[in-house]
Amino acid sequence: MQKYRILIVGAGIAGGAAGALLGRSGHDVTLVERSAGVRSSGSPVDIRGGALGVVRALGLEAAARERDTGAHALALLKRDGRAFTTIGMRAGPADIEIARVDLAAILAGAAREVADLRFDDTFEALNQDAGGVDVRFVSGAQVRYDLVIGADGQNSATRRRLWGADAADRRAPGLAIATAPLPLSIDDPRIVEMYNEPGLSLTVHPAGGRPGAAFIFRTDASPADRGAQVALLRDLYASMGWRAAEFLAALDDVPDLYFDRVRRVAARSWARGRVGLLGDAASSLTILGEGSSMALLGARQLDQSLRDAPDAPAALAAYEARHRPVVERAQSGAALGAAFLVPAGAVGLGIRNLVARAIRRV
Repeated sequence: MQKYRILIVGAGIAGGAAGALLGRSGHDVTLVERSAGVRSSGSPVDIRGGALGVVRALGLEAAARERDTGAHALALLKRDGRAFTTIGMRAGPADIEIARVDLAAILAGAAREVADLRFDDTFEALNQDAGGVDVRFVSGAQVRYDLVIGADGQNSATRRRLWGADAADRRAPGLAIATAPLPLSIDDPRIVEMYNEPGLSLTVHPAGGRPGAAFIFRTDASPADRGAQVALLRDLYASMGWRAAEFLAALDDVPDLYFDRVRRVAARSWARGRVGLLGDAASSLTILGEGSSMALLGARQLDQSLRDAPDAPAALAAYEARHRPVVERAQSGAALGAAFLVPAGAVGLGIRNLVARAIRRV
Protein backbone atom coordinates (compact mmCIF):
# COMPACT_ATOMS: atom_id res chain seq x y z
CA MET A 1 0.00 0.00 0.00
CA GLN A 2 1.39 3.37 -1.02
CA LYS A 3 1.58 6.02 1.69
CA TYR A 4 0.78 9.65 0.89
CA ARG A 5 1.21 13.10 2.35
CA ILE A 6 -2.39 14.29 2.58
CA LEU A 7 -4.00 17.63 3.43
CA ILE A 8 -7.63 17.59 4.63
CA VAL A 9 -9.42 20.94 4.64
CA GLY A 10 -12.17 21.12 7.26
CA ALA A 11 -12.36 19.45 10.69
CA GLY A 12 -16.07 18.67 10.75
CA ILE A 13 -17.53 15.17 10.71
CA ALA A 14 -16.19 14.24 7.25
CA GLY A 15 -12.76 15.76 7.84
CA GLY A 16 -12.38 14.36 11.34
CA ALA A 17 -13.35 10.86 10.24
CA ALA A 18 -11.01 11.00 7.24
CA GLY A 19 -8.17 12.33 9.36
CA ALA A 20 -8.55 9.50 11.87
CA LEU A 21 -8.91 6.75 9.26
CA LEU A 22 -6.17 7.91 6.91
CA GLY A 23 -3.79 8.63 9.77
CA ARG A 24 -4.33 5.14 11.16
CA SER A 25 -3.61 3.73 7.71
CA GLY A 26 -0.14 5.23 7.90
CA HIS A 27 -0.53 8.29 5.71
CA ASP A 28 1.11 11.58 6.71
CA VAL A 29 -2.04 13.62 7.35
CA THR A 30 -2.52 17.31 8.06
CA LEU A 31 -6.04 18.44 9.01
CA VAL A 32 -6.74 22.19 8.98
CA GLU A 33 -9.82 24.08 10.17
CA ARG A 34 -10.22 27.79 9.54
CA SER A 35 -12.15 28.32 12.78
CA ALA A 36 -10.51 28.51 16.18
CA GLY A 37 -12.23 25.30 17.29
CA VAL A 38 -14.72 22.64 16.23
CA ARG A 39 -17.58 24.45 14.53
CA SER A 40 -21.16 23.22 14.63
CA SER A 41 -24.75 24.31 15.05
CA GLY A 42 -25.12 21.59 17.67
CA SER A 43 -28.16 20.06 15.95
CA PRO A 44 -28.64 16.33 16.56
CA VAL A 45 -27.50 13.97 13.79
CA ASP A 46 -27.91 10.24 13.27
CA ILE A 47 -25.31 7.50 13.00
CA ARG A 48 -26.99 4.51 11.39
CA GLY A 49 -26.46 1.56 9.10
CA GLY A 50 -22.95 1.13 7.80
CA ALA A 51 -21.84 4.36 9.49
CA LEU A 52 -22.06 2.55 12.83
CA GLY A 53 -19.34 0.22 11.55
CA VAL A 54 -17.07 3.20 10.89
CA VAL A 55 -17.50 4.47 14.44
CA ARG A 56 -16.85 0.99 15.80
CA ALA A 57 -13.74 0.53 13.67
CA LEU A 58 -12.37 3.78 15.09
CA GLY A 59 -13.08 2.59 18.64
CA LEU A 60 -15.45 5.52 19.22
CA GLU A 61 -18.76 3.77 19.69
CA ALA A 62 -18.74 3.98 23.48
CA ALA A 63 -17.89 7.69 23.40
CA ALA A 64 -20.68 8.35 20.90
CA ARG A 65 -23.24 6.36 22.88
CA GLU A 66 -22.30 8.24 26.03
CA ARG A 67 -23.43 11.41 24.27
CA ASP A 68 -26.55 9.95 22.69
CA THR A 69 -29.41 12.43 23.08
CA GLY A 70 -31.68 9.71 24.43
CA ALA A 71 -34.57 10.78 22.18
CA HIS A 72 -36.35 7.80 20.63
CA ALA A 73 -39.77 9.04 19.55
CA LEU A 74 -41.50 11.95 17.83
CA ALA A 75 -44.80 13.24 19.20
CA LEU A 76 -46.99 15.09 16.73
CA LEU A 77 -49.07 17.70 18.51
CA LYS A 78 -52.39 19.46 18.26
CA ARG A 79 -52.57 23.25 18.54
CA ASP A 80 -53.04 23.02 22.32
CA GLY A 81 -49.90 20.88 22.71
CA ARG A 82 -51.55 17.51 23.21
CA ALA A 83 -50.04 14.65 21.22
CA PHE A 84 -52.32 12.91 18.72
CA THR A 85 -49.74 10.26 17.81
CA THR A 86 -46.20 9.23 18.71
CA ILE A 87 -43.91 7.41 16.28
CA GLY A 88 -40.46 5.90 16.54
CA MET A 89 -37.57 8.01 15.27
CA ARG A 90 -34.83 5.43 14.88
CA ALA A 91 -34.53 3.03 11.97
CA GLY A 92 -32.84 0.38 14.13
CA PRO A 93 -32.17 -0.32 17.81
CA ALA A 94 -28.43 0.28 17.42
CA ASP A 95 -28.80 3.76 15.89
CA ILE A 96 -27.14 6.67 17.66
CA GLU A 97 -28.48 10.21 17.76
CA ILE A 98 -25.87 12.71 18.88
CA ALA A 99 -25.37 16.47 18.79
CA ARG A 100 -23.36 17.41 15.71
CA VAL A 101 -20.86 19.33 17.83
CA ASP A 102 -20.27 16.26 20.03
CA LEU A 103 -19.67 13.93 17.09
CA ALA A 104 -17.33 16.43 15.44
CA ALA A 105 -15.37 16.81 18.69
CA ILE A 106 -15.06 13.03 19.16
CA LEU A 107 -13.77 12.58 15.62
CA ALA A 108 -11.37 15.52 15.89
CA GLY A 109 -9.95 13.98 19.05
CA ALA A 110 -9.37 10.69 17.25
CA ALA A 111 -7.77 12.49 14.31
CA ARG A 112 -5.46 14.44 16.62
CA GLU A 113 -3.88 11.16 17.76
CA VAL A 114 -2.67 10.26 14.26
CA ALA A 115 -2.66 13.53 12.30
CA ASP A 116 -1.40 17.08 12.58
CA LEU A 117 -4.60 18.94 13.50
CA ARG A 118 -4.43 22.72 13.15
CA PHE A 119 -7.20 25.15 13.99
CA ASP A 120 -7.36 28.77 12.90
CA ASP A 121 -5.64 28.03 9.57
CA THR A 122 -6.58 27.01 6.04
CA PHE A 123 -5.19 27.19 2.52
CA GLU A 124 -4.64 30.46 0.70
CA ALA A 125 -3.53 28.96 -2.63
CA LEU A 126 -3.62 25.53 -4.28
CA ASN A 127 -1.49 24.80 -7.35
CA GLN A 128 -1.24 21.26 -8.64
CA ASP A 129 0.71 19.45 -11.31
CA ALA A 130 0.93 15.79 -12.28
CA GLY A 131 3.10 14.97 -9.27
CA GLY A 132 1.45 16.82 -6.39
CA VAL A 133 -0.26 19.90 -4.97
CA ASP A 134 1.60 22.96 -3.71
CA VAL A 135 -0.32 24.60 -0.87
CA ARG A 136 0.22 28.02 0.64
CA PHE A 137 -1.52 28.49 3.97
CA VAL A 138 -3.00 31.62 5.52
CA SER A 139 -0.39 31.19 8.26
CA GLY A 140 2.34 31.59 5.65
CA ALA A 141 3.58 27.98 5.47
CA GLN A 142 4.11 26.42 2.05
CA VAL A 143 3.93 22.61 1.73
CA ARG A 144 3.68 20.13 -1.13
CA TYR A 145 1.14 17.29 -0.76
CA ASP A 146 0.38 14.17 -2.73
CA LEU A 147 -3.35 14.63 -2.18
CA VAL A 148 -5.73 17.35 -0.95
CA ILE A 149 -9.22 16.53 0.33
CA GLY A 150 -11.82 19.29 0.63
CA ALA A 151 -14.09 18.37 3.53
CA ASP A 152 -15.11 21.96 4.15
CA GLY A 153 -18.88 21.75 3.94
CA GLN A 154 -21.68 22.98 1.70
CA ASN A 155 -19.93 26.28 1.03
CA SER A 156 -16.62 24.55 0.32
CA ALA A 157 -13.77 26.92 -0.49
CA THR A 158 -11.90 23.97 -2.00
CA ARG A 159 -14.72 23.34 -4.46
CA ARG A 160 -15.04 27.01 -5.35
CA ARG A 161 -11.31 27.36 -5.91
CA LEU A 162 -10.83 24.43 -8.30
CA TRP A 163 -14.31 23.64 -9.57
CA GLY A 164 -15.62 27.20 -9.93
CA ALA A 165 -18.75 28.83 -8.58
CA ASP A 166 -21.10 26.94 -10.91
CA ALA A 167 -19.68 23.43 -10.46
CA ALA A 168 -22.30 22.40 -7.89
CA ASP A 169 -26.03 22.15 -8.46
CA ARG A 170 -27.58 24.09 -5.56
CA ARG A 171 -31.25 23.33 -6.08
CA ALA A 172 -33.21 24.07 -2.92
CA PRO A 173 -36.39 22.27 -1.87
CA GLY A 174 -37.97 25.58 -0.77
CA LEU A 175 -37.35 25.12 2.94
CA ALA A 176 -35.42 27.03 5.56
CA ILE A 177 -34.43 26.06 9.09
CA ALA A 178 -33.64 28.11 12.17
CA THR A 179 -32.49 26.53 15.43
CA ALA A 180 -31.84 28.08 18.80
CA PRO A 181 -30.83 26.66 22.20
CA LEU A 182 -33.48 27.67 24.72
CA PRO A 183 -33.85 27.14 28.49
CA LEU A 184 -36.92 24.94 28.08
CA SER A 185 -38.68 22.67 30.50
CA ILE A 186 -38.82 19.14 29.07
CA ASP A 187 -41.53 16.71 30.22
CA ASP A 188 -39.92 13.59 28.74
CA PRO A 189 -36.27 13.63 27.55
CA ARG A 190 -37.00 10.68 25.23
CA ILE A 191 -39.61 12.58 23.20
CA VAL A 192 -39.17 15.15 20.43
CA GLU A 193 -42.30 17.28 20.05
CA MET A 194 -43.46 18.79 16.75
CA TYR A 195 -46.42 20.97 15.86
CA ASN A 196 -47.37 21.86 12.30
CA GLU A 197 -49.51 24.33 10.47
CA PRO A 198 -49.49 24.56 6.65
CA GLY A 199 -45.98 25.47 5.54
CA LEU A 200 -44.67 25.69 9.12
CA SER A 201 -43.08 23.31 11.61
CA LEU A 202 -42.10 24.01 15.20
CA THR A 203 -40.07 21.41 17.09
CA VAL A 204 -38.64 21.03 20.56
CA HIS A 205 -35.75 18.58 20.91
CA PRO A 206 -34.55 17.59 24.41
CA ALA A 207 -31.03 17.07 22.94
CA GLY A 208 -29.67 15.16 25.90
CA GLY A 209 -30.19 17.95 28.41
CA ARG A 210 -29.40 20.82 26.02
CA PRO A 211 -32.88 21.51 24.66
CA GLY A 212 -33.55 23.67 21.67
CA ALA A 213 -36.27 24.79 19.30
CA ALA A 214 -36.27 24.35 15.55
CA PHE A 215 -38.33 26.39 13.11
CA ILE A 216 -38.59 24.65 9.71
CA PHE A 217 -40.68 26.45 7.14
CA ARG A 218 -41.38 26.90 3.46
CA THR A 219 -39.99 30.11 2.02
CA ASP A 220 -38.03 31.58 -0.86
CA ALA A 221 -36.53 34.30 1.34
CA SER A 222 -32.83 34.26 2.25
CA PRO A 223 -32.21 37.01 4.84
CA ALA A 224 -28.52 37.44 5.56
CA ASP A 225 -28.42 39.29 8.89
CA ARG A 226 -29.82 38.17 12.19
CA GLY A 227 -32.29 41.04 12.51
CA ALA A 228 -33.94 40.16 9.22
CA GLN A 229 -33.94 36.46 10.09
CA VAL A 230 -35.72 37.05 13.40
CA ALA A 231 -38.16 39.43 11.69
CA LEU A 232 -39.00 36.72 9.12
CA LEU A 233 -39.61 34.15 11.87
CA ARG A 234 -41.87 36.52 13.76
CA ASP A 235 -43.83 37.34 10.65
CA LEU A 236 -44.36 33.71 9.64
CA TYR A 237 -45.03 32.30 13.11
CA ALA A 238 -46.97 35.24 14.62
CA SER A 239 -50.33 33.47 14.67
CA MET A 240 -49.09 29.91 15.12
CA GLY A 241 -50.39 27.87 18.04
CA TRP A 242 -48.70 25.77 20.72
CA ARG A 243 -45.56 27.50 22.12
CA ALA A 244 -44.73 29.68 19.12
CA ALA A 245 -45.27 32.99 20.92
CA GLU A 246 -43.04 31.85 23.81
CA PHE A 247 -40.21 30.81 21.50
CA LEU A 248 -40.41 33.95 19.38
CA ALA A 249 -40.16 36.11 22.50
CA ALA A 250 -37.10 34.14 23.64
CA LEU A 251 -35.19 34.84 20.41
CA ASP A 252 -34.12 38.26 21.73
CA ASP A 253 -31.93 36.56 24.34
CA VAL A 254 -30.52 33.72 22.22
CA PRO A 255 -26.77 34.22 21.66
CA ASP A 256 -26.51 31.60 18.90
CA LEU A 257 -29.25 31.52 16.27
CA TYR A 258 -28.53 29.18 13.37
CA PHE A 259 -30.37 30.05 10.16
CA ASP A 260 -29.97 28.53 6.70
CA ARG A 261 -31.86 27.55 3.61
CA VAL A 262 -32.27 23.82 3.12
CA ARG A 263 -30.06 23.29 0.09
CA ARG A 264 -28.99 20.48 -2.15
CA VAL A 265 -25.35 20.59 -3.23
CA ALA A 266 -24.27 18.06 -5.84
CA ALA A 267 -20.86 18.63 -7.40
CA ARG A 268 -20.85 17.21 -10.91
CA SER A 269 -17.47 15.62 -10.23
CA TRP A 270 -15.69 14.94 -6.96
CA ALA A 271 -12.09 15.01 -8.18
CA ARG A 272 -9.76 17.34 -10.05
CA GLY A 273 -6.42 15.58 -10.47
CA ARG A 274 -5.05 15.18 -6.95
CA VAL A 275 -7.77 17.22 -5.22
CA GLY A 276 -10.99 15.54 -4.09
CA LEU A 277 -14.20 16.44 -2.27
CA LEU A 278 -15.67 14.64 0.74
CA GLY A 279 -18.89 14.93 2.73
CA ASP A 280 -21.09 17.99 2.25
CA ALA A 281 -18.49 19.59 -0.02
CA ALA A 282 -19.20 16.87 -2.58
CA SER A 283 -22.91 16.24 -2.10
CA SER A 284 -25.34 17.26 0.59
CA LEU A 285 -28.97 17.93 1.36
CA THR A 286 -29.43 19.91 4.56
CA ILE A 287 -31.30 17.93 7.28
CA LEU A 288 -32.80 15.52 4.71
CA GLY A 289 -29.92 13.47 3.27
CA GLU A 290 -28.33 11.57 6.19
CA GLY A 291 -25.28 13.80 5.80
CA SER A 292 -23.40 12.62 8.88
CA SER A 293 -23.74 8.93 8.11
CA MET A 294 -22.79 9.63 4.48
CA ALA A 295 -19.71 11.56 5.64
CA LEU A 296 -18.56 8.63 7.78
CA LEU A 297 -19.13 6.14 4.97
CA GLY A 298 -17.38 8.40 2.49
CA ALA A 299 -14.30 8.69 4.69
CA ARG A 300 -14.13 4.89 4.96
CA GLN A 301 -14.51 4.48 1.20
CA LEU A 302 -11.77 7.03 0.55
CA ASP A 303 -9.45 5.17 2.92
CA GLN A 304 -10.21 1.85 1.22
CA SER A 305 -9.74 3.29 -2.26
CA LEU A 306 -6.31 4.61 -1.33
CA ARG A 307 -5.40 1.11 -0.17
CA ASP A 308 -6.50 -0.51 -3.42
CA ALA A 309 -5.65 1.98 -6.19
CA PRO A 310 -2.22 2.33 -7.84
CA ASP A 311 -2.04 6.11 -7.39
CA ALA A 312 -3.89 9.04 -5.82
CA PRO A 313 -5.92 10.14 -8.89
CA ALA A 314 -7.06 6.56 -9.46
CA ALA A 315 -8.06 6.30 -5.80
CA LEU A 316 -10.20 9.44 -6.03
CA ALA A 317 -11.93 8.09 -9.13
CA ALA A 318 -12.64 4.75 -7.43
CA TYR A 319 -13.91 6.49 -4.28
CA GLU A 320 -16.40 8.57 -6.28
CA ALA A 321 -17.55 5.64 -8.40
CA ARG A 322 -18.33 3.57 -5.29
CA HIS A 323 -19.67 6.22 -2.92
CA ARG A 324 -21.69 8.54 -5.17
CA PRO A 325 -24.48 5.94 -5.71
CA VAL A 326 -24.71 5.44 -1.93
CA VAL A 327 -25.18 9.18 -1.37
CA GLU A 328 -27.72 9.51 -4.18
CA ARG A 329 -29.81 6.68 -2.73
CA ALA A 330 -29.76 8.33 0.69
CA GLN A 331 -30.98 11.61 -0.81
CA SER A 332 -33.67 10.07 -3.00
CA GLY A 333 -36.36 10.31 -0.30
CA ALA A 334 -35.84 14.01 0.34
CA ALA A 335 -39.16 15.10 -1.17
CA LEU A 336 -41.08 12.71 1.06
CA GLY A 337 -39.05 13.82 4.06
CA ALA A 338 -39.85 17.47 3.38
CA ALA A 339 -43.54 16.66 2.92
CA PHE A 340 -43.57 14.88 6.29
CA LEU A 341 -41.69 17.57 8.20
CA VAL A 342 -43.43 20.57 6.64
CA PRO A 343 -46.60 19.82 4.66
CA ALA A 344 -47.18 22.72 2.29
CA GLY A 345 -50.96 23.07 2.62
CA ALA A 346 -53.94 22.00 4.69
CA VAL A 347 -54.68 18.98 2.48
CA GLY A 348 -51.07 17.79 2.66
CA LEU A 349 -51.06 18.28 6.43
CA GLY A 350 -54.22 16.22 6.77
CA ILE A 351 -52.76 13.40 4.68
CA ARG A 352 -49.49 13.51 6.66
CA ASN A 353 -51.42 13.22 9.91
CA LEU A 354 -53.42 10.23 8.64
CA VAL A 355 -50.21 8.50 7.57
CA ALA A 356 -48.55 9.31 10.90
CA ARG A 357 -51.43 7.78 12.82
CA ALA A 358 -51.01 4.58 10.81
CA ILE A 359 -47.26 4.31 11.51
CA ARG A 360 -46.10 2.10 14.37
CA ARG A 361 -46.72 3.88 17.67
CA VAL A 362 -44.34 3.79 20.59
